[in-house]
Amino acid sequence: MSWARVFAGFVRGVLIASATAATAFGLLVVFHPFANPASPEVSVATSSPGTRALEGRIEALRISLRETEAARGRLQDQSLSITTSPDAGLRAQYEAQIAAAIERRDLAMRHAKTIRDALAAGVPVSSFAEIRDSVVIGQLLSQQASLDAQIALEGARLRANHPTMRALNAQRASLAGQIGLEAANIAAALESEAKLEDAQIALLESQLPAPSPEAAPVDTAALDAKASAQRAELDNLVDAYFNIPTAAAPAASIASNMLSLANLVVVAIAGLAAIVFQIALAFRRRRPSSTEADLAEWQEDADPEVTPVAQPEPLRKAS
Repeated sequence: MSWARVFAGFVRGVLIASATAATAFGLLVVFHPFANPASPEVSVATSSPGTRALEGRIEALRISLRETEAARGRLQDQSLSITTSPDAGLRAQYEAQIAAAIERRDLAMRHAKTIRDALAAGVPVSSFAEIRDSVVIGQLLSQQASLDAQIALEGARLRANHPTMRALNAQRASLAGQIGLEAANIAAALESEAKLEDAQIALLESQLPAPSPEAAPVDTAALDAKASAQRAELDNLVDAYFNIPTAAAPAASIASNMLSLANLVVVAIAGLAAIVFQIALAFRRRRPSSTEADLAEWQEDADPEVTPVAQPEPLRKAS
């Protein structure tokens, strides 16, 4: 066996033993088989003068903390109960009226511009809502529709230069001019309405009350810090009154219990058992098998199983 294989086997054995010991330690940490079940009891201080003095300090600190929290609550209630001034409510009403007037003005201006653009482009204006709502334009449109039907009927039998056709076309052109004039009047009325809304907006803006100054936010940071400090001091006094150990003591006791002598012995035994098991397994592997032993014994046996046969003597001739 080479030194490399010996070294590799040694390293493997050490790693397996370490893993076995770590597993045993983990099981001990989880299950605590050797832990002390008795838990420390909380006891109250027995010294009468010291106890009375500590009770007095605790009660005074509780009263101070209660007053601090009450002062903080009053400041918060004061900040929430600050009502807006009457001028602020009146200003909100004026702003709502101004917003509505601006919306009406912009809508009237858009409709007037749309109608004028349609008249300039020669597009029929009968599709607009303002045009359909007009009674005069509605009558003119109905006359135009009946005239268009008559022109189509007469155009089927008369030429375009016939006096009847020219009269009908002239009448239709006159109706189209009247419809355009009424549409222009509607656009002018919309523009006038927009000017009135603009004047109303200027009047409302002139009557708009001045904005009221905003109330300064209430700062409760100092009271919060004071209450936190008093609460921490009160907790410490209560712990001292009941002799409650600090949080570091349980952690230290748990660490010392985990590294106790019994736990270390169990870990060492687990590691040694792993090493012994590996050594026994290695020796078992090095022992030859029964078949190999029988073959070696048969090869070492010098007694031949087949004996050579002597040559037979030649027969003599008969005399």
